Amino acid sequence: MPLKLRTDEAIQKMTAIQLSNRLLIAVSTLSDYRPYVAALANLSRKQLHIDLCTLPARKAFLINIYNAFAQVFIREQHPDLTAYITRYKFFSRTAILIAGENLSLNDIEHGLLRHSSVWWSFGYLKKIFKSEFEKSMRVPLDYRIHFALNCGGVSCPAIAFYKPGNIHIQLDDSMKAFLADDVKFERGSTLLYISSIFNWYRGDFGGYRVFLICSGRRK
Repeated sequence: MPLKLRTDEAIQKMTAIQLSNRLLIAVSTLSDYRPYVAALANLSRKQLHIDLCTLPARKAFLINIYNAFAQVFIREQHPDLTAYITRYKFFSRTAILIAGENLSLNDIEHGLLRHSSVWWSFGYLKKIFKSEFEKSMRVPLDYRIHFALNCGGVSCPAIAFYKPGNIHIQLDDSMKAFLADDVKFERGSTLLYISSIFNWYRGDFGGYRVFLICSGRRK
């Protein structure tokens, strides 16, 4: 059909950032997201690097792609993410194809957004071996990403579309919204209730000493 051809051509002409936007919208509105998945897979490596030539662009793209594909997998698999084995398979499944590179949610979060961090190391260890794709696409660690990534859990941050030009403001806003909702201080005592995120990624937030201070358990 001519209309379908025009639509496909329009999608093929989109930049990587535009595709991440449309994919996230399609998934969030329960629309057909497959054309955007296909377009992301068919991007050339050269075009991907041109579209994402700045750190804000790469960071925004990676957050959007992570959030979009997490929702895609949930729609397709309906996983029980409370079960450890299911959760491990969910995040380690290499079913995200970007410019010919197969990635998992773990690859995007820990390899690219957390600058080659070992996922189980609480933010203290870096990977020894990295692919050329990872080395070219990863961004410096920004602890605020933990308030932007949504894995489908009840306590996960709200999903938003991140834009390169506004990402610093958006990440600040996401952090403030998450902390306002999740961190509780018990008046009349020294108790501060914080999210487990600060423990799981304690190295990203300054190390165990900071975690102890935040949780009220000083050494």
